Amino acid sequence: MVKKNRRLFLFLLFTTGSFQTGVAEAAVYNHTMSEMVVTATLSETEIGNIPAAIEVIPGRDITDMGAETLHQVLTEAQSVNLEPVSGRMSIARLRGLSSSNTLVMIDGMRLPSGFQDKVDLGEIPAGWIDRIEIVRGPASALYGSDAIGGVINIITKKPSGEPGAWFNARYGANTEGEADEISFDAGVSGSNGNLGYVVTGSFLDKGRVDYDLSDAFTDSDDKDLKAGAAGLTWKLGDAAELSFGATYADVEREGLRFKSNKENEWLNGSERYTGRIEFRSDLGGNSSMLFRAYRSVYDWGVALTPLAGGDPEVHYVDQTTDQYEARWAGRVFGDHKVTTGIEYRTEDREEDGLGSEVENLGIFLQDEVAFTDRFNAILGLRFDDHSSFGSVYSPRVSVAYWLDDTFRVRGSYGEGFRAPSVFELYTGSVYTKRRVLIPNPDLKPETSQTWEVGADFENDMFTFSVTAFRNDIEDMIAEVFTGEYYQFSKKVKTPVNEARNIDEAMTRGIEVSARASLGSGFSITDELTLLESENKTTGEELPYVPDVSNVLKLAYRDPVHGFSGNVRFVTVGSQFVDADSAVEVDAYTLVNLSLSKSLTSYADLYAGVDNIFDERVEDGYGNVYGPGATGTFIYGGIGLHL
Repeated sequence: MVKKNRRLFLFLLFTTGSFQTGVAEAAVYNHTMSEMVVTATLSETEIGNIPAAIEVIPGRDITDMGAETLHQVLTEAQSVNLEPVSGRMSIARLRGLSSSNTLVMIDGMRLPSGFQDKVDLGEIPAGWIDRIEIVRGPASALYGSDAIGGVINIITKKPSGEPGAWFNARYGANTEGEADEISFDAGVSGSNGNLGYVVTGSFLDKGRVDYDLSDAFTDSDDKDLKAGAAGLTWKLGDAAELSFGATYADVEREGLRFKSNKENEWLNGSERYTGRIEFRSDLGGNSSMLFRAYRSVYDWGVALTPLAGGDPEVHYVDQTTDQYEARWAGRVFGDHKVTTGIEYRTEDREEDGLGSEVENLGIFLQDEVAFTDRFNAILGLRFDDHSSFGSVYSPRVSVAYWLDDTFRVRGSYGEGFRAPSVFELYTGSVYTKRRVLIPNPDLKPETSQTWEVGADFENDMFTFSVTAFRNDIEDMIAEVFTGEYYQFSKKVKTPVNEARNIDEAMTRGIEVSARASLGSGFSITDELTLLESENKTTGEELPYVPDVSNVLKLAYRDPVHGFSGNVRFVTVGSQFVDADSAVEVDAYTLVNLSLSKSLTSYADLYAGVDNIFDERVEDGYGNVYGPGATGTFIYGGIGLHL
């Protein structure tokens, strides 16, 4: 009874607090059709000129939700569902397709995968992020393999014109006193003559949660994250720029695991590094050239050490991605904006002593053409030559027509492909508790066909968008239950799956988003996705595809008095969480709240409550350890900016 009253008090405190300051007109702090994005076309283009489903998450929204890592941000992105895998990672799925069909990038550079060929979103600190651009729908015509479902591009902070600095400090814990957390984020940015600079650093130390001390299994682990990013730009006259950038993240997790009839200390560490050099030049006549080279390195390791003594069980993954690319963009024949490029990529991977190397050569051509003032299209074609699977073409055609200045309709068709990974072909995973995966060297690449139609409306007070889509995938690479179990312990039977090609599979759905200014400082946003999926070989639903997801946000902002607050309702529907569609987990809704107040023009206080009603959700869902693993979490901090 006391806990229920405390939750009600917190809810009333934050919601009523957001009504008590002065009245101001609200802006709808989401993207508009005139906003510029780069991910969809590889050059700065207004969203209104791109016939695609795009979401932009600005840094202001990331701050408002109190997110500290990328996975926390994406829990509230449309059509993005997070799936936990062994190793306590959180991975992104777009439109019901697997994480392997979702390309995750930093500043347009691919992130190498780690354990089980996954990109762990919990390793990317929010302190790096200026904004996130999400392009839903096939993007293989520009990016090649892995972009069947779409692209998530993290745009890091860039040098500012005027020198500035910031510092944030935060503390939080759940209502049981566990998951205690302290974090810091700091940076400087500015320019001096032709040289621009930005440097950021992040630190996070979070304690474990263990609701049942008798099972030798922590519900969430101790986590240490240390990260930094830096960028330099050097203007070479009025028409050229040379830039350098680097990011680094070191993550350690420690907890308890019960395996092979033993209680074990579980220690996991990973390091992620990305470095780039880039040259851009304005060639005149509305044309430009870009050359870029980058390296991304990812090292991951885990050790399971029996508490009673004995030798540890050790596993590791090392992967390095090198890419070299050149592209040109310019106007031809008046109304045609052409972008063309070539890229060469190598991926070296070693997992528990087994090494492999993959090479890929890609060439692409894109034409953005305006037929009339109201009718435009984007035509794209990419050719990839993969060292293991030969050649493939990926086309895409997208069109949009403005009925008037506020309303447009759009449609697109695209094809994509994904080559099977070394993990799926050769290594598999025979040592994880969630499931055993047998590799399959006979896998074929998967290919997709995607149809999409949509409409968008926007005026000064209201925006509305609806999109219907269908993905048809041939030879989908999936884990298929073999009917066998591995006995890790007397109490634990682990299903044995094998990587196989599914002849045909399908996902389809409807996305609806609406944003409105309510006046007096209030705004409301809702993003709804309805999803269906089918393995056409068996007739069963695909795993980790929720039937519905929705994020409802009511926000208040008073720039005069420096006050803002919001309440967010995050709903995820029921879904299957195993390879043979036998285990279904229930839907859930989390309620999150945040509040901030400017003390001076240089200092802000902020506080928040995540999962205010203490939902305990099955760990079949994403958001690392299950959305409700930490219970009700309360945090507060101070931000300084000069």
